[in-house]
Amino acid sequence: MALIKNEIPILEYDTEEHAVLMPGERWNYEFTEKAVMLFMEPEIEEYVIKHECELVGKFESVTKTFLVYKTVHKGVPITFCQAPLGGAGAVQIMEQLIKGGAKKIIAVGCCGSLVEDTEGDYFIPTSALRQEGTSYHYLPPSREVKLDEKAVEAIERVLIKNNRHYRKCKTWTTDGFYRETKGMILYRKEEGCSVVEMECASMAACAKMRKVVFGQLLFTADSLADIDSHDGRNWGNEHFAYAITLAFDAVLEV
Repeated sequence: MALIKNEIPILEYDTEEHAVLMPGERWNYEFTEKAVMLFMEPEIEEYVIKHECELVGKFESVTKTFLVYKTVHKGVPITFCQAPLGGAGAVQIMEQLIKGGAKKIIAVGCCGSLVEDTEGDYFIPTSALRQEGTSYHYLPPSREVKLDEKAVEAIERVLIKNNRHYRKCKTWTTDGFYRETKGMILYRKEEGCSVVEMECASMAACAKMRKVVFGQLLFTADSLADIDSHDGRNWGNEHFAYAITLAFDAVLEV
């Protein structure tokens, strides 16, 4: 094991996988092998009520308690929960799911579009540009992280079966929501990023280090395609509920 030092702290990395505080020390739940992380809230509550889902865990943070449920989708048990905004919070939840037995994880949520599109268009990240902090605690420094091909293919099969138009893409993962400047947006577009969000690189890095399968389905909310005029549109609100079913279908395919 090695501690790799650097003048820039974010580029420092420890190859040791065991930390002083590990997931499971505060909670010791057992989850299903297949799990889904949902970047949404009221849609989860509606799904839980409609399908009478079983509460199987609670993750308490200083700001909120995240409830973990189990559903049976097409005869297969699946663990699912809300994921918080931002890579650091999302990975904290992901670590707990993995500790509880999750080995195949699909996340779904909205993103900002950097290219011409229609609100609600689907994108499957095949790589994520690492302009956030969390991924650097899980993998050595690199410009981007690749997504698991098995997960990408599973999501793709589901979208094809459901006759949904989609694009594979490179996503820009940032933790600076209000630092998407004109110059930075142009720079990211020039290097091939089609969408922007705040968790994918972090979660992909965690999954690689913990040796689990992870993939993400994104649908567009606002648009930054025209850097002179940000278009919030309807923030993807009409597409969240259906995305839950797509995520459940995708995790079954992995």
